[in-house]
Amino acid sequence: MVHDDEKAQIREGMDALKRGIDGFRSRRPQLEMVATVAATLGRCRGDDEPAGNGDHIAVIEAGTGTGKSFGALVPALVMARSRGRRLVVSSSTVALQHQYAEKDAPTLQRLLPMGFTVAVAKGRRRYACTAKLLDEASDAGQHELDMGVDADRNPPETAAVRRRRTIILQLAESFEGERWNGDRDELPVPIPDEIWSELTTDRQGCSGNRCSEFARCPFYAARQRVKDADVVIANHDLVLSALSVEAGGVLPPPTETVYVFDEAHSLAAKAVEHMSAKHALRGAQEWLHGAVEAVRDAVLALRLDETLLRNAQLSAVNAAGELEQLRQRIHAMRAFEDKRARRFKDGKLPEWMRARGERVREAGRGLEKTFVALREAMLERAPSEGSLVTRVLAALGFYVGKLENFLATWDLMLQEEGEGEIPVARWVELHDEGGAEDYLVCAAPISGSERLRKLLWNRASAVVLMSATLTSCGSFDLFLNQTGLTVYRGLHLLQVESPFNYRANAKLVIPAMKCDPTDAQAHTDEVIERMPQLVHNQGTLVLFASAKQMKAVFAGLPEPLRRISLVQGSMPKMEMLARHRAAIDRGDRSVLFGLQSMAEGVDLPGDYCTHVVWAKLPFAVPDSPLEEARREWIEGQGRSYFMEVTVPEAAQRFKQGLGRLIRTTEDWGVVTVLDRRLVTKRWGSLLMRGIPDFERVMERPSRVPL
Repeated sequence: MVHDDEKAQIREGMDALKRGIDGFRSRRPQLEMVATVAATLGRCRGDDEPAGNGDHIAVIEAGTGTGKSFGALVPALVMARSRGRRLVVSSSTVALQHQYAEKDAPTLQRLLPMGFTVAVAKGRRRYACTAKLLDEASDAGQHELDMGVDADRNPPETAAVRRRRTIILQLAESFEGERWNGDRDELPVPIPDEIWSELTTDRQGCSGNRCSEFARCPFYAARQRVKDADVVIANHDLVLSALSVEAGGVLPPPTETVYVFDEAHSLAAKAVEHMSAKHALRGAQEWLHGAVEAVRDAVLALRLDETLLRNAQLSAVNAAGELEQLRQRIHAMRAFEDKRARRFKDGKLPEWMRARGERVREAGRGLEKTFVALREAMLERAPSEGSLVTRVLAALGFYVGKLENFLATWDLMLQEEGEGEIPVARWVELHDEGGAEDYLVCAAPISGSERLRKLLWNRASAVVLMSATLTSCGSFDLFLNQTGLTVYRGLHLLQVESPFNYRANAKLVIPAMKCDPTDAQAHTDEVIERMPQLVHNQGTLVLFASAKQMKAVFAGLPEPLRRISLVQGSMPKMEMLARHRAAIDRGDRSVLFGLQSMAEGVDLPGDYCTHVVWAKLPFAVPDSPLEEARREWIEGQGRSYFMEVTVPEAAQRFKQGLGRLIRTTEDWGVVTVLDRRLVTKRWGSLLMRGIPDFERVMERPSRVPL
C-alpha cells in the first residue's frame, strides 16, 4: 500500500509542476494514472519474493494529451526512492529516449522538491574505445609527418583518405583536451559509420580493466554514472539485452528495479527479435576462414602457444565442411524456384538436417573453447603489450561475435520443445550477397511471452507499461497475450481517455468507394483518381499498408501533386519530416506518403497534419515464415488466427494512424479511409471499437439511374 508520507510527496511533486510549467493542469485522466502507478509500486516485491498474482505490474493505456510521462514519472520517482529501488525508464525509440533525457528528466530535476540523479544507458558501440582512437590518431599523425618530410615519394591521397585522417586527429585532440567525452551522440558533427566503426569496439573486442586506457574509457565512465544514478533512461532493446546478462551488466538487476516502459506496445515484437537468430551458410564458411587467420595473427604477434592455432584450424575445417555439405543438399532440392523461403512444417527439422546441424554445432563449440583460451592468453599480455593486444583483440572480437550468433542459431534450430511449450519457427531462405547465391538458416520463437514472463515479470520489483495504443478492438487481450501477462490475475489495468474534444475537432470520413481493396489494381486506380481532391489542406499524411501500392499511387499522381509529395524510402525519415515541416512553415502544401512506421511515433501538430488518409486498412499479410508458423500453431489448436491476431493487430495499427491527427488541444482535421470494408464487413465494427470519438461520416454510394 501507499503510505501517507508517499502520498504527500506525490501531491507536492504534482503541485510543483503546476507552479513551474506554464499552462500545466492535472486533468482527471492524469490523476487516475498517478493513483494507479503509486498503488502498483506500493506493492514492490522483495528480492526473493515470488511474482504471485502480478499486482506489482500496471498496464496503462493513456490517450494523446494525457500527460502520461509526468503522470508516471512523479509517482515512480517517489515510490522507487521510498522503497529503496532504482528507476529504469525505457522507451521504444532513440527520439523518445532523447526526450526523456533532454526534456522530461531535466524539468523534473529543476521543479521537484526531491533531488535525484539521472544517467542515460547506451550500448558500448555508442562510445569510442580510447585505445583504438589514440592508436589510430598516432598512425594518422605519423603519416602526416611522413608526408611533410618526403611528400614527393608518397603516392597522392584521395579526398576520402585525407578526410578520414583529419576526423580522427580532431576527435583525438578533442578527447585529450577534455572537450569531448567519447560519446558519439555528443559530437557536434556526425561521424560516418565506416570511420566510427574503426574507433569503437564491442564486448568481445574489449580487454576491460586490463586495458592500459581503462581509467579513461568513455564506456566504463558512462557505466559508472549509470550505476550511481537514481534514474536510468534506457530503451527496450538495451533492457532486453541486459536481462540475459548476469550481475555486473549495464543496468541494475531486475529485483532492485522499478521499470517504466513507454511505448510498451512494441515490447513483445522486440522480445521475439532478441530471441531470433540466423546465419548464411557460405558466409559462415568465409568468416570461419577469416577466424583462423585472426587466430594465426594473434598467436604469432604475441608468441602464444601454437596449439591454439591447430585447435582453431581443426574446428573451423570441420564446421566449414559440414556447412558446405548442408548447402549442397539444400541446393540440390531446388525448393526455391517459386519462393524465397522454405519453412519446416511445425518447426520439425528433417533428420538429415538435424544430424548435420549437431555436427556443425559441435565443431562450433570446439572453436568457442579455443577463443576463450586465446582471449585469456592475450589478456595476460595486456599489461606489457597493451597497444598490440588491443589491436589483435579487436580483430578477434569480430569473429567471436560471429561465432556467438552462429551457435545461437544452431542452439535454436536444434532445441527440443516440450509438450505445451511455445514452438520455434525454423526455415531456410535463399539469399543473394553481392550477386552470389547463398542460403540462410533461420530460427525464431513464435512468441516472446515466456521470455518476458521468466526474465522480467517474475523478477522485476515493479513494472509500469504504458502507451497510447495498448488496446485493440476495445480490449487489452492482444497485448496481454503477446507479452505473457494473461496469467497474472492481480494485474492493474487502466484505460484513460485523451482530454481532447475529438467530436468537435475531428471527423472520420469513409467515402463511397467503388472498388474493394481485394481487387488490388482497381482499388489502386481509384485511390489515384481520388487523391487530387483529398489533398486540399496544407499538411496531409497518406498511409499505406504496402510499399507496392504506395509507389504505384505516387507514380500515377498528376505532376503538380507529385512535386509536393514526399515518399518514405526515397530519403531518411528525419529528413523527410524536416522537409515537410519547412514547406508548411513557408505556407506551401506538402504531402507525406508513408507506411506503418509513419503511423506511430510521428508528431505533426497544427498545420503540419490536418488530414490523414488511409489508402486501405492496415492488415498485415502473414506471408513471413514466422507469421506462417504462428498461424499454423494457433489454427492447430482450433482457434481463429484471423480473429485472434489479424483483426486485433490491424485495429491497433489503425488506431495508431488515427493518433497522428490530433496532437494538441488546438488541432483539428479529417481522417479519410478509402476502404469500405470498415462498414461492410462484420469485423469492421471491431476495428471501430476503442478509437477516438470522431464525428463519423459514411458517404452513401450514388444511385445509378435505370
